[in-house]
Amino acid sequence: MATFVLVHGSWCGGWAWDRLRPLLESAGHTVLTPTLTGLAERHELSSPDVGLGVHAREIAELLESEGVRDAILVGHSYGGMVITGAAALAADRVGQVVYADAFAPVTGESAFTILPWLRQAFADLPGPAEWEVAPLDPGALGADDEAAAWLSGRLTPMPRFTHEEPLGPGSEEVLAARPVTYVHCADQAFFTEVAVTAEKRGFRVVALPGVTHIGLLTSPDGFAQELLKLT
Repeated sequence: MATFVLVHGSWCGGWAWDRLRPLLESAGHTVLTPTLTGLAERHELSSPDVGLGVHAREIAELLESEGVRDAILVGHSYGGMVITGAAALAADRVGQVVYADAFAPVTGESAFTILPWLRQAFADLPGPAEWEVAPLDPGALGADDEAAAWLSGRLTPMPRFTHEEPLGPGSEEVLAARPVTYVHCADQAFFTEVAVTAEKRGFRVVALPGVTHIGLLTSPDGFAQELLKLT
C-alpha cells in the first residue's frame, strides 16, 4: 500500500483534505495531511520569516520522522512549491510527485515570479499584520455557496514571505528521476500556463474537465481516482 503526503495550499490547513483522505484510506493507503507552520491550527506560529524554506523543511522532516519511503507527494496550489522543495531535501524518501493544480517551480522561482499578478492581488488583501495576507474570497477560486461556506470558516491569514521566497536548488534532478503527474483543473485558467510548461518538462499531465481550482478539495472523487491510479 502507498503512503500519500498531501500538502495544502494558501490559507488552508491539513483540514483541506478531509473529503479526500477517506477515499484513499478506504483503499488501504496511508495518508498524512500536515498543516504548515503559520496556518490553521498552527497560525500562532506565523511570523515574517515563515516562508517556503520553512515549509519545505518541515515536510522533509515529516517524511523522516514518520519513516516514510516511496512517498507520493501531493501539493495543491501553493503546496506545489512546498513539495518541490521537500523533494530536493528528502529525495531518498520520495517515490512520486503530484502537482494538483499547483505551482511547479524550478530553482530560483517563487510563486510571485510564476504568477506575477499575485503580487498585486496579495497587496490588495491586507492581513492582521503587515507581513500577512488575508484569505481570498473562496468564490473567486470557483467555490459554489456550499463549498464557500465550508472553506471560509476555516481559512486563516498566511505569511507573505511564503510566496516571495524563491525555491532553492536540487529539485530538477530529483523530479527528472521520478514519475511526476500534473493534474490541471480545466474549468479555471489560474494554472493553465503552468500545466503547459509542465508538459514541456516531460511531466504526465491530466486535465479534469469541469473542475475548478478549489474543486479538488470540495468535490474530490475524480481527483481521488487519478491518485489511486498511481498505486
